[in-house]
Amino acid sequence: MTTEDTNKKQASFWLDYSQQLSNSIRYVEALKAAQRAVKLDDSNAEAWYAQGTCQAMLANYTDALSDFEQALQHNPSYVQAWDGKAWVEGILGHKEAALQAVEKALQIEPDYREARHRKKWLETL
Repeated sequence: MTTEDTNKKQASFWLDYSQQLSNSIRYVEALKAAQRAVKLDDSNAEAWYAQGTCQAMLANYTDALSDFEQALQHNPSYVQAWDGKAWVEGILGHKEAALQAVEKALQIEPDYREARHRKKWLETL
């Protein structure tokens, strides 16, 4: 097994652990686990997304936005990352950017429930 394979396997472990912690509403610890995953495999869009979600839950919106954008650089079709970006852009008061991001999510997956709800919410702002 190569070093890269080992790193990817370890990154997967830390990503899974981050998701477990996040599900337990332990966002500080989840963020640290996601950061370890990103450090081990910085091309892992899911790790960037997990990191962004934790940052957003901790009200670190600028960092969250950057993380979601990193996830999208690695996987432009990552619906959850587009929705996450829309979520944070909306919180930051960037309605047009939020609507563009949610529209992108819905272009990729028209029935994505969270994005459909987010779009309705954004249109009321």
